Amino acid sequence: MPADWNFRQTALQFARQGYRIRGTLDAALLSRTTEDGTTVADVFGEVVGLGGSDAARPSFSVLVQGRLGLVCQSCSVGFELPVDAMSTIYVARDAAEIDAWEEESFESLEATEKTSALELVEDELLLAIPYVPRCEKCSVDESPKVHEFN
Repeated sequence: MPADWNFRQTALQFARQGYRIRGTLDAALLSRTTEDGTTVADVFGEVVGLGGSDAARPSFSVLVQGRLGLVCQSCSVGFELPVDAMSTIYVARDAAEIDAWEEESFESLEATEKTSALELVEDELLLAIPYVPRCEKCSVDESPKVHEFN
């Protein structure tokens, strides 16, 4: 049975132990990723509840694997970027707890914030896109590129 990527629930429900949604994602589902011409291929995603108790913060992990088709900002040649990214998202009881975590270096959501597995996986995919995409050749060549404009 295919994963129901559009299923929405609160962050705390995603964090409950035993929750898992996983499977492949069709490019048509990833409209935020592809809206600027970026292509996607072979995308697999997973959201897993890691639970938590009074001693541990409730959390869940988000995994995405696949390939992005980007255009090098140095030479304007298309290239493929493999993606294999995972993050853990901690769930705060309320906005005050998130504010208390401000100095921490981890992602967090408020317990009552509604989201979908698709949004979580696509967010992870979007975070994998470099601010300035550069192909392997241009990444190795550190000399600045000069372009003349007419």
